Amino acid sequence: MKQTLEEVAKENILFNHRTVDRTLSGSNLAQFGITNFIQGAEWQAKQSPWVSVKDRLPELGDPVLIRLKDGTVRLAVLDTDDNSDAYFWSDNYSYETISGWDTTHWMPIPPLESNGNELKRKEK
Repeated sequence: MKQTLEEVAKENILFNHRTVDRTLSGSNLAQFGITNFIQGAEWQAKQSPWVSVKDRLPELGDPVLIRLKDGTVRLAVLDTDDNSDAYFWSDNYSYETISGWDTTHWMPIPPLESNGNELKRKEK
């Protein structure tokens, strides 16, 4: 399982606490903070937006992208069978149901923003 942001931050703080000159002040201390921030941003940029279905599932009914075992990516929503704990994915565009066993990962759909005649992905 991959590390959470909090786990990496704690490791970074402990590492830097052991290696930093404790007499830092003023602009040197500010540079130390900038360096830590950059390290965190670099770590975050390397993280995959895909979430393993073994780690967690999205909310029921929220449209997400799913990745199947064969590498296919589909737009679907999570649903459950009322009579059991089993789950499946509904692709409303192709009117198809996809087994939960066939799905390896999912990711939220990045929000869109409109500026006139075109849609663009919102930057975080």
